[in-house]
Parts: sequence; structure tokens; C-alpha cells
Amino acid sequence: MTYRRDADDDAWLVEIEGMADVHTFGRTLDEAATNVREAIAVTVDDDPWQLELDEHFDVVDVDIDELARLRDQAQERQEIYLARQRAAALRLADAGISRRDSARMLGVSHQRVQQLVAG
Repeated sequence: MTYRRDADDDAWLVEIEGMADVHTFGRTLDEAATNVREAIAVTVDDDPWQLELDEHFDVVDVDIDELARLRDQAQERQEIYLARQRAAALRLADAGISRRDSARMLGVSHQRVQQLVAG
């Protein structure tokens, strides 16, 4: 589904791909999302809160989809970083290196090293 801002009506209009006969709107994105869930649910006779929505935003000069992809990539990299950071802290601890020295090498606080080793 695609949200488009209608400045004249001060509302978000929602188009649903593959459902040309289903239209709705809302003054806020949350209201529009609730309304679209209900409109789809009535059309397909399903629980509106069981529907998984694929939302897209058509707004002036802002590529929300690109930002979402970048956010997801950053999240994945963060998870990799944290896993490797913990593995490094564990290896350093196993090698008998102090928490403070490990912290200096890893660029974090000694408290963070303690969390990594304990967790």
C-alpha cells in the first residue's frame, strides 16, 4: 500500500496495490493504517490485526524506502559488530588480559567489557 499526502484535505490517502476498489484515508498515518486494515479486512473477510501491511510512502523528495533499507543494513551490521565484539572480549579474557586493558583495545568502557564477558 502507498500513502500519499493530500495537502488540500490535510490527510493521508491510501492506495492498495491489487485492490483498486479499496480506498481509504486518515488525518494521521496511524489513523490511515487503522482505516486501511479495516477496509482490507472487510474486503477479504479477515481479522484486521492479523494482516501484514507492506507500507510505502510517496512524499516529496524523500525516499523512505531507501532509508528503511539503510536502517535495516545498519541494524544487521550492528548485530555483527556486537557478536564480534563479544567474541573478542571473551578471547581477551581467556588470554588473561585485564578488563581495563581489553576496554582500551576494544574502544569501550571496562564496564562494557564486563557485560560482554558475563553475557
